[in-house]
Amino acid sequence: MSSEVRKIDPNLHLGLHELASTGEKRDSFRFQLAFAKEQTEDILRNLENLIENTRCKAPVRTKDFCLTRRTNPKLTHEEDKWERAMYEKWGPLKGSGEYVPTCKRIQTYQYPLQASRKDRCWGKIDLLGIGPDFLPVPNELKKRKTNESPLRMLVEVAAYGFAIRKVWPNLRKHWIKAVHGFGASPSNFPETLDDLKLTLVGVAPEEYWCRCLGLLTGTKEGKFPSAAWPPFWKLVDAFGKWFDIRFVAVEGSRNDRTGVPIITRARTLELRSRTLNLAVGTSDSAKGSARRI
Repeated sequence: MSSEVRKIDPNLHLGLHELASTGEKRDSFRFQLAFAKEQTEDILRNLENLIENTRCKAPVRTKDFCLTRRTNPKLTHEEDKWERAMYEKWGPLKGSGEYVPTCKRIQTYQYPLQASRKDRCWGKIDLLGIGPDFLPVPNELKKRKTNESPLRMLVEVAAYGFAIRKVWPNLRKHWIKAVHGFGASPSNFPETLDDLKLTLVGVAPEEYWCRCLGLLTGTKEGKFPSAAWPPFWKLVDAFGKWFDIRFVAVEGSRNDRTGVPIITRARTLELRSRTLNLAVGTSDSAKGSARRI
């Protein structure tokens, strides 16, 4: 582990989407769990430029929006399996109830953002959901065991949110066609999203969140530093001008043979109050209450 925090070089004119992919050089930014507090504060200091660069660099895709999907039975990575399992349960043609109140259904997964090869730092949105207002809801998914922190989750989903806002005039007619079966009419969909807040969701299996909060018995691996939560929520609030950001836990078990999750439900977390309590200190009994948040 590096003993020095990796900070943002303002001379590189990075966007939010590039913070997750700039760790090749020794002195370049990369997410470091041990320095989450310092890096969150660094992002806050540079936020205006990061957002401006993100908006400028966001692709404007013109075709192949991939709003309908067929599931692929050959799944190798755990994150892929959670994506497909969630799509299977809450996809647009399923009848098993809503995903969460702020994201009723999941329209597609692995939604492509790149418009050309020059957009190589832009990946794919893990899951693109449908909000109660019928607008798209980007979801960033993390797997159970990973050192990818809630800070990285937040930065990535915010970048996707800015990308959807920018591409919306091109995406709009395709989105209307995809979700028309839910009773939406074209009048539900504005020409631009400039005056609206989009909902964003950071989602992970419950074990991920227990790991972030240090609730797993016998290990603190993957724990988000308690001191990092207050600046984390300042960053969430700073994004609040454009987005309503929610965090979701998915509950279920894994098929021991295939590793594919058997999902029972999802729920929106009251993460802010819980984590701010951690930041000021909690009793040992509260910390060790259970694996459930």
